[in-house]
Amino acid sequence: MQMYLLDTSVLVDYLRKKSNAASFLNSLDRITLSLVSAGELYQGARNRLELRALDQFLKLCTIEPVTPAISFEALELLRTHTLSAGLLILDALIAATALSHGYTLVTANQKHFRMIKKLSLAPWPRLEK
Repeated sequence: MQMYLLDTSVLVDYLRKKSNAASFLNSLDRITLSLVSAGELYQGARNRLELRALDQFLKLCTIEPVTPAISFEALELLRTHTLSAGLLILDALIAATALSHGYTLVTANQKHFRMIKKLSLAPWPRLEK
């Protein structure tokens, strides 16, 4: 059974009530995200109503913490890919989380991660505007 780590882009689509995102999330046994993505979602909340809705949503999710092992994996990814491909710290932490747990990373931002050859990626289609 394939396990997925959902990038922030997928979760934003779900929270914006995109039907393709709702269908995809409903098809999963569990919704798993990095602590980094949870933080990005909180950072993007525009008001208290969105913040409360986000709190309720995140209670349904498995949030993978950033462990020391994930931190050091992210550091290695940055050492390898920052100069050559522009890898950024938050994306490195998300990728390291997926690698650490053997998850396939579902993301609309393939270009942020495709240089990491050992990372399993699944494209996220944004079918609705």
